[in-house]
Amino acid sequence: MPTLVPRSLASLPTTTLSWLTLRDHFVATVGPQAGQGSAIGPLLVLADATFAPRSRFPLHPHREMEILSIVIDGELSHHGDQAHGTTLRARSAQLISARDGMMHAEGNDTDAPTRMLQIWFAPDAHGGAPAYFERTFSEPGRHLVAGDAAMPLRADARVWWHDLAPRTVERLATASRRRGYLLAMTSPLRVVASADSTRSSRLEVGEGMVVEGGAVDVTSEHAGAALWIDIA
Repeated sequence: MPTLVPRSLASLPTTTLSWLTLRDHFVATVGPQAGQGSAIGPLLVLADATFAPRSRFPLHPHREMEILSIVIDGELSHHGDQAHGTTLRARSAQLISARDGMMHAEGNDTDAPTRMLQIWFAPDAHGGAPAYFERTFSEPGRHLVAGDAAMPLRADARVWWHDLAPRTVERLATASRRRGYLLAMTSPLRVVASADSTRSSRLEVGEGMVVEGGAVDVTSEHAGAALWIDIA
């Protein structure tokens, strides 16, 4: 029987600025609660951010961190001391393995809002020159975003994008001694414990759920997308 721990919108630290709205699911990255919160294994940060048009973070450093950016809507620009001028569009992702250190700034150089997720993993190997990887998943379906040879996370985790057709069941399962994190990215979700259909929860857009010790069946009344992170 899986353990299900929902994370409601009201429970998540939210920072609202004139140019940025950001909601943190684990360790908070900005705002008055920055640095507070708990990780799940190597998963340290899941920040759900919306940039206003023509806005950008200041240039800042990272080292010894796996940084995965996923664009949900709009375009995300990347500027820094390496990989200058990269632009990620909706349904694409960039993995930065910061390693010995890099400088960058991400933001929105367009006239429309950009919504993106930034996910940080603590690496299980260290050192070396920073490395950059990109992936696009334009076709509807179930897509591995990171955790394979093309997007090689230095962490025991895999990240999936799941497109959901209306009222179609998607089963997500955790293996022994592993956990999953489910995020309702673009539509509300109904989550049912696969071993007990009487145990169900509704996740609104932007809400998450920790799943451990079993499987869940996920459905949406409308076409949408969910994120699933499989973590050691």
